[in-house]
Amino acid sequence: MSVRMTGTMLPGVLALSALLTVWAEFVVAPVPQNVPELLKSERGERIDSPEMWEKVRRPELVRILQTEEYGVRPVDRPSDLSFAETRAPESACDGKAIRKRVRTTYSGPGGASHFDFSVWIPRANRPVAAFVHSSPRPAETAADTDGPRPIYWLPVDDIVSRGYAVVAYCNQEVALDWHPLPDVPTSGVFKVFGPADFTKRRPDEWGILSAWAWGMSRILDWIETEPLLDAQRVAAVGLSRNGKAALVAGAFDTRFAMTISCCSGCSGAKLNHMDNYGSERIRDILVAHKWFAAGYGKYVDRDKSLPFDQHFLLALVAPRLLYVSSATEDAWAGPRGEFAALELASPVWNLYGLPGLIAHGFPAPNHPQAMGHLGYHLREGFHDITRYDWARYMDFADSHGWNLKRKGAR
Repeated sequence: MSVRMTGTMLPGVLALSALLTVWAEFVVAPVPQNVPELLKSERGERIDSPEMWEKVRRPELVRILQTEEYGVRPVDRPSDLSFAETRAPESACDGKAIRKRVRTTYSGPGGASHFDFSVWIPRANRPVAAFVHSSPRPAETAADTDGPRPIYWLPVDDIVSRGYAVVAYCNQEVALDWHPLPDVPTSGVFKVFGPADFTKRRPDEWGILSAWAWGMSRILDWIETEPLLDAQRVAAVGLSRNGKAALVAGAFDTRFAMTISCCSGCSGAKLNHMDNYGSERIRDILVAHKWFAAGYGKYVDRDKSLPFDQHFLLALVAPRLLYVSSATEDAWAGPRGEFAALELASPVWNLYGLPGLIAHGFPAPNHPQAMGHLGYHLREGFHDITRYDWARYMDFADSHGWNLKRKGAR
């Protein structure tokens, strides 16, 4: 939680006072009553079964979120999508794993493009589950062991040692981030499939977050061809803006069996209708307007009157696995609002007879709530992804039978 030092009180007293105030707001802040209803269709029907969810409400939410927030994709899997290993597989992690480097190539009306990713696969006698990690770090240098920790921490050795594979995906090769991306794209998926000019987009034309999620889905296309990996157990993972992209990937591509969002905040996991001390709002996030559909701008200063909210996005992951995490010193991401959105999405899992979020109020730091099909933790620290976070994500996967090294794994 970021605390500003103001006034005439002694700095230590002021900091403690502000910290207690913020923590109290985290714990007791009520979920507002005017949040758009998740289990009522646009025609006013009550959604009370998995069949009604899948045939009626889920398609409505996909349409709403694509047209109003993230944009409609012009393409899913390109017809000429292809994969090639750019190097021979090599031993990694002191012999515990093999590393592969893969190039993904595709083309469309604007020409051809490609992006690369790296994958570390533990040596095993059967296919293993995998985490697809989206970040701006080059895939060639994304693995971390010890030493100075970058914000997009990827502890490959830890993950492989736990029996999981991990993919390092550099989202910048699919679409540059909002600041360096020119209005007329000259590279990546936007050059190939549009929009040709971001200043002339249709209101529902896709943005960067959806494009990054699109890249994660193309990696999943490759995983389906790789005999060393279990395509039925793949998780999309991301921090911050990449956490938003991971949620988009998991919501719109039902092949992802798990979706993990770390500190994704506004227009990610955070509930807009809820007051959150010091958290970002739609007006703030839209400095990066290219992340979203062009029409999302009409909701500036309408956070509490939106006809939809982020619990709609989280609910689209049902009945698959979903994990959201926050950090105590990251008020900007709105941890209490992220937890509230999980609470509001949880009833969809109950439609399937599955336990959703099992929790008794907003948890204390470092006390994960992960006994159902939804998991959450609030970690001590700042706006990043840490070894602690990765360990909890793998614990959650273990508890659902993903780890073949553990006794009783399904």
